[in-house]
Amino acid sequence: MAKVGFIGLGNVGGKLAGSLLRNGVDLTVRDLNQSVAQPFLDAGAKWGESPKQMAEATDILITCLPSPDASARVMEAEDGALKGLSEGKIWAEMSTTDEAEVKRLGALVKEVGAAPIDCPVSGGCHRAATGNIAIFVGGERAAF
Repeated sequence: MAKVGFIGLGNVGGKLAGSLLRNGVDLTVRDLNQSVAQPFLDAGAKWGESPKQMAEATDILITCLPSPDASARVMEAEDGALKGLSEGKIWAEMSTTDEAEVKRLGALVKEVGAAPIDCPVSGGCHRAATGNIAIFVGGERAAF
């Protein structure tokens, strides 16, 4: 089974990560507010020490963040995900961001040998909570 990292446990991200956990996914989580992660940890998720560590330890890293700036920080910081991604790994971007930023970060992900996929969602928090949200995926078929 794939190991999944999930960064960003806000209104939508927390509900999406919860669905993964309820379905038995090997899940590592991280949020700027560690207390938000506590229910996930209590339910069996692991805590991610940094985006880099999570990228190293998982097969798929999902980011679900509130802005393009937040995504850039998580990916490009000194302990950012780009430092831990490598061949065979997938970065799934579900953040509130824009096309230019997804393409820019996606190119950096490709440079380290990993596969980027853009995964915007539709359906809101209530559908995310039930696991019945629409996820639109853009990227290479192999990564999908």
